[in-house]
Amino acid sequence: MNCSANLYTMKRITLSIFIILIHAGLLKAQESFSISGMVFNTKEEPIQGASVFIDGSEKGTATNTKGEFKFSNLRPGTYHVIVSMIGYSSTKQNVIIQNQSISLNIHLTEKLIVLREVVIGDDSQRKDNIKIFLKNFLGESASAKKCTILNLEILDFSTVKKILEATSDDFLIIENKSLGYRIKYLLRNFRYNRETGVTSYDGESVFENLTGTDSEKNTWNANRKKTYEGSLMHYLRALYKNRLEQDGFITYEVMNSNQPLQLAPRPINMEQYINTVDSNFIQLQFKTRLYVVYGKEKALKENNPDQKSGITTWMDKNGSIMRLFLDNAIIDSKGSYVDYRSFFIRGFWGRKRIGDQLPFEYN
Repeated sequence: MNCSANLYTMKRITLSIFIILIHAGLLKAQESFSISGMVFNTKEEPIQGASVFIDGSEKGTATNTKGEFKFSNLRPGTYHVIVSMIGYSSTKQNVIIQNQSISLNIHLTEKLIVLREVVIGDDSQRKDNIKIFLKNFLGESASAKKCTILNLEILDFSTVKKILEATSDDFLIIENKSLGYRIKYLLRNFRYNRETGVTSYDGESVFENLTGTDSEKNTWNANRKKTYEGSLMHYLRALYKNRLEQDGFITYEVMNSNQPLQLAPRPINMEQYINTVDSNFIQLQFKTRLYVVYGKEKALKENNPDQKSGITTWMDKNGSIMRLFLDNAIIDSKGSYVDYRSFFIRGFWGRKRIGDQLPFEYN
């Protein structure tokens, strides 16, 4: 009788655990949402074949005959939906998912052709322009050097005074053979100042995984991990989870505006600058400049409570200066922020260009 009773009890416990796991799975599934919508022209006619993608992700599609699109299995967070179609001006829609799916109606306007005064060089000048573009757009890291733009012919260059500009009417197709991605990049503008060396560019990207052998995939995974560690994405995800020190980040307050940097005596606790918006977002707000260095061993022994004087140092090769450009930054668990203007970045993070980008699906 005791054996039967024990067996019956164990079966009841097993069944209870199974039911709990099912409910947990359902709850997890319920946290998945979608972004759907329709794309129209100014005459309210649906547009078929428009490219629709989520910036910085692996999610891209095209509208059907009714102008419809849909992205499923999305976690709460901030997303930038981009719609592009030849003959129309591309558009960006910022979307915040909190506790429900989102439906959009997006209108595209026909692109106006604007003529401007330009200075067009010969073929040698174009080669020089491409060289400048590749260096400042892709970057100079090991990953960037293994990137190839497959359709450079679609780039148009112009020079106004000392400013080199580059534009494109279609996606740049970039193969990153170091990280194993094919990137479609919609370039909005690129500007390079020949006198100061300052570069600015703006655009949106969607990622596809390259096909490769098991050996190549192992190499790509190792390179992706190396690229991720210490990146701005890594920092913001660690900040969201309140584990900066465990992940190897040290953050100091900067007391001056020039090199060498004058730092506060001890690393700061970033928790004091964070407010919880809800279960999916945090708000980061500070008024000073911050200096961030990545290094796990250094982070564990850097916080010296006995140190009372400030620190004078030159910026480390892995160091970054960060300040808020807006009053605050809203950040989600993916390390994405609602407004792309949120931060002003210099140093290590500032040198990272397209050749070191990872999609937000990377984990």
